[in-house]
Amino acid sequence: MLHLLCTSALHFTSLPGVVLLTLNTLLIVGLSLLYRGNLRWRIYAALFVTALIFLSDTALAPMSLTNGYILNLFLSKILMFLLVLISVRLFRSFGDGFLSSWHWLFLFLCPLFSMLVTAKLANHLTFRSNTFLFPMLSSGLLLINFLIFLLYDRILYIQITLSKNSLLEQNNAYYVNQYLLTKERQQEIYKFQHDFKNILLGLRGKLQSGEGQTHFPAELDKLLGTIEKAHGSCSSGNVIIDSIINYKEQAAKKEHIPFYLDLNIPAQLELDTIEISVILGNALDNAIEACKVEGNTERHVRIQMHYLNQSLFIKIQNPYVHEIRTNFRGDIRSTKSGKHIRGLGLKNIQQRINDCNGLLEISYDDNLFTIEIVLFHIRRKDQEELKPEASGMI
Repeated sequence: MLHLLCTSALHFTSLPGVVLLTLNTLLIVGLSLLYRGNLRWRIYAALFVTALIFLSDTALAPMSLTNGYILNLFLSKILMFLLVLISVRLFRSFGDGFLSSWHWLFLFLCPLFSMLVTAKLANHLTFRSNTFLFPMLSSGLLLINFLIFLLYDRILYIQITLSKNSLLEQNNAYYVNQYLLTKERQQEIYKFQHDFKNILLGLRGKLQSGEGQTHFPAELDKLLGTIEKAHGSCSSGNVIIDSIINYKEQAAKKEHIPFYLDLNIPAQLELDTIEISVILGNALDNAIEACKVEGNTERHVRIQMHYLNQSLFIKIQNPYVHEIRTNFRGDIRSTKSGKHIRGLGLKNIQQRINDCNGLLEISYDDNLFTIEIVLFHIRRKDQEELKPEASGMI
């Protein structure tokens, strides 16, 4: 309603055409801010819609008669409606994905340049004397903007699809690794159970002979080690978190990077598999990469996770020796080679946390890098199951 009132008021003003066009563009951009999503994509979509409206009005040949003018106005609105309908059916990405700053600059300038060129050439002598040229110019610019929008939407959609497939493959790897760990542990338990009676007989014999006084503790330690060696260090009972941490710990062990765990979480939590995989997986990847840097002698990763009041608190710490660089916005820049993958880990974490309305705090001091995450509204499945029963008792 506010947008309608503003545009109606601007229609009755005597401001120059370029100024009116600029103000209408700003109004549509402001309207786009009411919606959720990627900010830059929302701004570009608003500019595209503005160009669509403007170029649709000028894509038809002008007519001097009143009836012709009304018909042109009606046909231009139908054209605009059809283009919007096609856009809604074809476009799928909604701005998710990653584009470089130069690509975003090109996307912003394309509709702006199209509208400014059309407005400037409207009173040019060549176009006024050859009335068929102006609709051709507007139609061409309209087609170019539409195709550019479609092209970048397809690029972002492919990025989203590849990212989801990669996450699914990574989740499968987590679960397969956890399954193999569990299977190996069960096999060791079966072996132990099978030989348990014989082991007790042997230990009793040592005790009766007097050897058990010196060798008995060592034998017990050996037996306990047999049971525990096949099991990953993370055994909180939560399959998703255990799978991710144990998988990353195996990769860290190859680089001689120990994991120190402090987990106090329920086994049954309603966690989004993709969300926690991206957040926890990328955070641990970054910690391991920092520990692998040459010259880092205090290699370790410390993981703390606690659950309180339907909130999951995650804290990951690791030492670092490399220089931490930031961009002009204060965001951390990755030291990895390849400009197309720089900082994607932290960006993915930040995006996922924003999507679920969580909190992210990053600090680095005294060569200790700390990332703290809070995820809200994480419910326990066992509590959900008890709710109907409890309400019935009341």
